[in-house]
Amino acid sequence: MPEISFYITDNERMELFDFIVANQGKFIVDTLYDNTETAQVETSQELIERIQLGSQTLFFVVSSAFQIEPLIMRKNRFYDDKKYYIEQRTGGPYISISCAIGYAIDNSIKYKRTNIHYYCRYLHYDWQTNFGEFSATEELKSYYKMIVKFLKSKCRQVTTKNGKKYWVSKTLKEKDVI
Repeated sequence: MPEISFYITDNERMELFDFIVANQGKFIVDTLYDNTETAQVETSQELIERIQLGSQTLFFVVSSAFQIEPLIMRKNRFYDDKKYYIEQRTGGPYISISCAIGYAIDNSIKYKRTNIHYYCRYLHYDWQTNFGEFSATEELKSYYKMIVKFLKSKCRQVTTKNGKKYWVSKTLKEKDVI
């Protein structure tokens, strides 16, 4: 599973949202739903508000440039009333973006982390009749690389005292790196 983490500010998260939307992408919220219709984040400010509330920090990025199947909603069996969720790795494909709301005091980098990844394989949305998986498309991989390149342009790579390398916002202060 290709994955990369960036330590970026909320303003840079807003720029990321605008960049993805400008490239025909949509942010779908990973949350419990009352029905099978998904919610799309409409503005960069809405994205930050959802993250700051802490209840919605994972988003599925979809685009007609790479998506070949719909995202699949499933009934959540742990709730008495009807609640639905987006089943991961089924349909799509999609890119996951996870946005931390803060950091632990003992983190090497004292900044909020944003993880970006996609799965190498997805299950067909009609797997009962279609049986099987399909690989992430080349279009998805290109789109992912485009996002990573954009974020790297906002960051610099730093090496912490423990020798690990991180991509951090160019606005990061040296005192925030252990």
